[in-house]
Amino acid sequence: MQTTSTEIKQLAERYGAAWNDHDLDTIMEMHAEDSVFELSMDGAEVKGVEAIRQAFTGIFAMWPDIHFETRRLYSGENLFVHEYTITATLAQPLPLGEMLIQPTGNPVQFNGVDVISIEDGLVQRKDTYLDLVAAQRQFGLLSG
Repeated sequence: MQTTSTEIKQLAERYGAAWNDHDLDTIMEMHAEDSVFELSMDGAEVKGVEAIRQAFTGIFAMWPDIHFETRRLYSGENLFVHEYTITATLAQPLPLGEMLIQPTGNPVQFNGVDVISIEDGLVQRKDTYLDLVAAQRQFGLLSG
């Protein structure tokens, strides 16, 4: 079933609000049972709502004060693209490739983009791309 652009925009706004509220139950209610999540950091697909719930629980544990400020929101036929700036404080060591980023107690800011596919009014796929260079600079891992 086709989801209208108005419905997609409303879903995008509810989804973003649930992330900022750290409301995992509401986030997961918006996902299809067989939805897929892929974070550009590792390229591994997380499949199914239970596995995605675990991945999102890990994100909230890693970044307990994570907040998303919308920069742009685009909606189209059965998808939306959300550009945002993340502000968050790392609370646990973060493995990044061969590096292990240690928490500093200081918040960092970096940009991200979600490309989210919708089927029957539910999130079918969430692909997340993050500006990890900006984050690494703020952790003192890169100069410039």
